[in-house]
Amino acid sequence: MKERNNEVVGYYDTIAADYDDSRFNNSYGRFIDYEERRLLDRLIDTTPGTLRLEMACGTGRLTHYATHGLDASEEMMRFARQRHPDVSFTLAMAAESGFDDAMFDTVYAFHLLMHLDTHTIDDIFDEVYRILKPGGRFIFDIPSKKRRRLFSHRQQSWHGGTELSSADITQLCSQHFKVKSRHGVMMLPVHKLPQTLRSPLRRIDFALANGWLKEYSSYIVVELVK
Repeated sequence: MKERNNEVVGYYDTIAADYDDSRFNNSYGRFIDYEERRLLDRLIDTTPGTLRLEMACGTGRLTHYATHGLDASEEMMRFARQRHPDVSFTLAMAAESGFDDAMFDTVYAFHLLMHLDTHTIDDIFDEVYRILKPGGRFIFDIPSKKRRRLFSHRQQSWHGGTELSSADITQLCSQHFKVKSRHGVMMLPVHKLPQTLRSPLRRIDFALANGWLKEYSSYIVVELVK
């Protein structure tokens, strides 16, 4: 478990300088970024005075919703600090954040849990519960198990290797949280679409991913309440 977590951190240290350009400066990355931002615009309360933590903030792509950022990769965080000088950053593992009990109104984490084993995910749920205020919310994404089973997809490495269904999520959070809402990101097989069609289809895809078939979108976004 520790070795896998260290491998994940080492990988992101290595790719930090090229991460934004290689992952999101293209039509596929912009497609995902658009849908994630639309959801976070809806879900995150940025009222002045609220404290909001982004776990696995990386280079700071989505950190403008946060007052605090946390990441275990020093190299990734170096770019986040440059991008968001007004945010307080902490270098730590998500399961051992070091923050005070009941400190945050909201914790959110995108592109984190999918790289981790279930024991580490359990530990992160415990930690988020500890640092959230009563009534606080935890928002995260995870690859959809139903989507992957539908297309017989099997991830061969730790990178995006963990998938969950709604039933799995309910079981994971049953001791600490209640599920408030579920959403979807990326229903269409974007990688197979011509690049010229990707941007025009973003709004349609967002509507499909958040309709009644949301569990078959590529990623499920879950909002939990403490």
